Amino acid sequence: MNEKNHFISLCSDTTFKYLLKKEETRNWILEIIERKTGIDLNEFQLINHESNTGNNIKDYRMDLVFEKGNTIVIVEMTNSDKEADTVKNYQYLYRTQSRRFMVGEEYTKKRTILILMNHFRNQESPNLLDTHFTFNDRSHDLLIKDIESFEIYLPNYKKTCYDEYNEIGRRLVLFNASSFEEMESITSNPSDLEIIKELRNLSMDEIFLTEYEKEKMQEKLVNSAYKEGLDHGIGQGKKDKQMEIAKRMLETGIDEETIFQCTGLRTEEITSEG
Repeated sequence: MNEKNHFISLCSDTTFKYLLKKEETRNWILEIIERKTGIDLNEFQLINHESNTGNNIKDYRMDLVFEKGNTIVIVEMTNSDKEADTVKNYQYLYRTQSRRFMVGEEYTKKRTILILMNHFRNQESPNLLDTHFTFNDRSHDLLIKDIESFEIYLPNYKKTCYDEYNEIGRRLVLFNASSFEEMESITSNPSDLEIIKELRNLSMDEIFLTEYEKEKMQEKLVNSAYKEGLDHGIGQGKKDKQMEIAKRMLETGIDEETIFQCTGLRTEEITSEG
C-alpha cells in the first residue's frame, strides 16, 4: 500500500489505542492527560480488558482501562457526538464503578474516572477546550468524589492560533491535521516528530491498516444507518434498506446493540434473511 494514500489520523480510535498501548509512544499521550486533567497515569497498570468488541487482532480495539490501588481510569477516543454514543461512554463508566459492589464483604471504596478525547465540540458550549464533570449538590456545596469525568474537545485546538498554545496545546492541534506534512508544519518538538514518524510507519503496516480501514468503514455504515433512520424512520416500507445496512454492519463486526439502535433489527432477523 502506498503511504501517500493512507494518512493515519490521531483521532482514530484504532490509532489512539495503538499509541497508548505501545510503551515507546504511551508517554506522549500520558503527558497530555496529566496536563489537561491533573491525573498522572505513569504508575497505573494498563489492564488488558475488553468487554465489548471481542476483537483480539493486535488488541487494536481493546478498551483502555488503567488501575492503581483504589482508582480506575477509563480513556476513550470518540468521534461521534450522537447522544446515544455519548450515553454509551458514560454507561461504561457507571458499569465499571457498579461492578465493585458485586464482591460482598470484600468491597472497598473505589474512585472511577472517565477521560474522553472528543473529536467534536460541546453542543451547549461550542468554544470549550475541556470540562470536568462531578456529581455535586450546589446548594449545600457537597461533592461525590467516587465518580467523575473529563472531556477534551479536540476541534477547538486550531492550527490558525497554534502559536498561542503551550507545548501540550500544540500537541493537541496535531489531532486536527489531515496530512503528515501539515503535522510537520505545526511542530518541531522531537517527541512530536517521533509520533509523526510512528504514524508514517503505520501507514505502511498492512495489518494495522486493515483495522484502521475497518474502523472507518464502521463509522461510515453507522452514520448511514442513523441518517436512514432520521430521514425515513424504520417502518416496514424501508425494511429492505435497513436489512441491507444491518447485514453490512454485521459483516464488519459492529456489535449487536448498535445495529439494533441504528436499524431496529436483531441479529436473528438479519441472519434468517440469509
